[in-house]
Amino acid sequence: MNSVLETESVATATTPHQHLAAMLDSQMPTSMLVVSMNAIPLLESWCKEHNCQLTTISELNPFPLLADTRRFDLVVVADQLEYMNRHSGEELLGLVRNLHSNAMVVLYQAALAPQKLRWKLSDFLGMGMRRQGNFRDGDREMSLFSYELDTYNFTRSWNNSRFWANPENWGKYWW
Repeated sequence: MNSVLETESVATATTPHQHLAAMLDSQMPTSMLVVSMNAIPLLESWCKEHNCQLTTISELNPFPLLADTRRFDLVVVADQLEYMNRHSGEELLGLVRNLHSNAMVVLYQAALAPQKLRWKLSDFLGMGMRRQGNFRDGDREMSLFSYELDTYNFTRSWNNSRFWANPENWGKYWW
């Protein structure tokens, strides 16, 4: 799968739909799970056009249905976190990230959530996500975040045998 961040067309997108479509075009998933309280026509039409198997979960409590699902190339969570408490939202994102896919996209509209349930940027970053865009249309604001297992944790220049006290033991022992 191509990295979302490498896609030039993603950077030039001006609406959440354009941005999401560019992300889909760059990744070309063959299977997709959508966890959303409302249908997302863009995803449905994209899957039809690109022969992508689409599975949707439209429940306030998606956990029972997630227990019976498999892994997907991409998971999209939209219009869901706004209606869940923080613990359940973190559990949902962690479950999807760890068990159901190596790539995830989250669309979030803070204004739809009650003040005490609103997520901050640091909450998404703490889940290993990157902000891909922040979109405003009048009073409405939507943020788009992504997670990719292959790119979320960059290689650090200091994490190699050259910086160890005993470089000959690099990779031999696990403490």
